[in-house]
Amino acid sequence: MKIIFKIVGILVIILVINFIASLLFVKKNDSKNVINKYIESSKDVKIQVNDEHFSGKFTHESYLKRILIFKGIYGNSQDEIVFDNFSHKYFKIMRFEKYGEKYSLPQTSLIKDKELYVKVDPLQINNPSFGTKENPILVLSYKGVNDNFIMDMDTDEKDENGVYKQTPISIAPTEEEYRYNVEKYLTYVMPKEEFKKRFK
Repeated sequence: MKIIFKIVGILVIILVINFIASLLFVKKNDSKNVINKYIESSKDVKIQVNDEHFSGKFTHESYLKRILIFKGIYGNSQDEIVFDNFSHKYFKIMRFEKYGEKYSLPQTSLIKDKELYVKVDPLQINNPSFGTKENPILVLSYKGVNDNFIMDMDTDEKDENGVYKQTPISIAPTEEEYRYNVEKYLTYVMPKEEFKKRFK
């Protein structure tokens, strides 16, 4: 019985330490009640992607999501900064975690020189301090004006030769991904002061 109490005591101590560490090191905004507000306020803007390569075109965000038994669980985004031929401003396409890992690489070649409708924050598109290479306008979803951006991608199913079957799929963000991107951005990436000023 003493051994059981000892084990339970150790588990409780570990959980308490884990909880305190999460409070101290995991920086999160409480976004669940403002996601719809952010999405509904977003504006569609037409851009044309310039096929320009420059230093810092590809970036990423890494953030601590939680701490599990003293181990940090991190999330990340895959970001691509593009120059718009119409407005002569820079935009940053952010795709988080599973979507970024799967679609960011083919996205680069498929969208170059193409026209897109991008979803942006009106507070950024109307602010002259945004749109530079150092401070691009955030894009969490887009679709092609004249293109569907279809490509063949591997599935989990194999053919009779043991080769993974491929299926055509659009690499443009779905509504599901858009909501996911907004959630991750508001929760982990948007600075706390900006979040409070915007939504409190």
